[in-house]
Amino acid sequence: MEPKQLDELTATLGDIHAGVTRVRDHLTTHDQQLEALRLDLDALRRRQAERAPSAPPAGRVSDGCARHLAAVVIAGALKSGRLDALPHGPRDSLAGLCREVLGAEYKAALTTSDLPLPTQFSGEIVELVAQYGAARRYGTVFPLGAGVVKLPRLKTDPVFGLIAMSASVPEKSPQVEWVTFSASKWGGLIRIPAEIEADSAVAIGQFIARYAARQLARMEDVVFFTADGTSTYDSLQGLTKSTITNGMVSQMAATKTRYSDSTLANWRALRAVPDAAVLGSGAYYCHPSFEQHLASFNASGDRPYNANAARGATLDGFPVRWVDTLPPYSTAANAAKVFALFGDLSYQYLAVRGGVNISASVDAAFSTDEILVRALERFTIGLMATGAVAGLQTAAS
Repeated sequence: MEPKQLDELTATLGDIHAGVTRVRDHLTTHDQQLEALRLDLDALRRRQAERAPSAPPAGRVSDGCARHLAAVVIAGALKSGRLDALPHGPRDSLAGLCREVLGAEYKAALTTSDLPLPTQFSGEIVELVAQYGAARRYGTVFPLGAGVVKLPRLKTDPVFGLIAMSASVPEKSPQVEWVTFSASKWGGLIRIPAEIEADSAVAIGQFIARYAARQLARMEDVVFFTADGTSTYDSLQGLTKSTITNGMVSQMAATKTRYSDSTLANWRALRAVPDAAVLGSGAYYCHPSFEQHLASFNASGDRPYNANAARGATLDGFPVRWVDTLPPYSTAANAAKVFALFGDLSYQYLAVRGGVNISASVDAAFSTDEILVRALERFTIGLMATGAVAGLQTAAS
């Protein structure tokens, strides 16, 4: 080969090398720009997912909360290998959803089974619990701080009186007793099938939120109203039990052991049991199945029960509030049982510690190829004025 041709070939190869270098540099720059755009897009999506609407529809949480709940479940399924059988496309889509929603928490979700909800989403679940439950509507929600909290309750109440001119002022010494609040743990498991798709994430999250909220609300109501003081309820007494313990009951006549035996006079006598100050804010509380029984009091021209009052049902003008967890109407014998309440339930505290904790199990339900979601809440109850609530009780025999 001629020297001239060799020089030309060398120059051509140099130009090609320079061109390849420029292309490589351009590709590297484009890769960096694409990665930056991807990170910006992920950050934007996370902010959008976390932005809850000001007022989600009744009975629902925001889509951001629903997506977060679904992402926690999917992360647990990924960690346990439940989704390994899926094709790469759907599995990668689910993993991408977890990275998008959980962000920096995604790696933590793959190394621990307890990934708590962000504060704003936990608040949404709590608001949903309040929509379903009566305890949060009618009681007083009290946030607990330390492990055990003691609050004073007035025990004796010496009254003031007349003081003669130039006479010494007599000392009044009210006595108090302590009500101890130590939160107990309540909750359960929700089964979710492992066949999850990215498109169904919001629906799965909404289901988890609604189911957990309904069950936690019912647990709160059962403890608040009907806990019997046994170990099943961590020795807590709900109002149907504490009214008996505190002697705040109006008992029906002998042999009247059926709820159906209660008369209008019995329901009216119940109002005389609690402190007189309660009448201004008092209401009746009973199971919705008593509606027809109360309506039967409208006889002989006397119509004390009004089912269509402006603010709901009333009896003698006092509100009637329906509580699903109170004893239902029955014609069977139920001796010495409190089945209806009258008073001001704001003196019964529902003391809560933290919010709702929801996480996915990585080992349970392996044999059925399901994912278990754990919903937990810590709360307790305490009556801060024993004279604020009374119960209508059947005869002992």
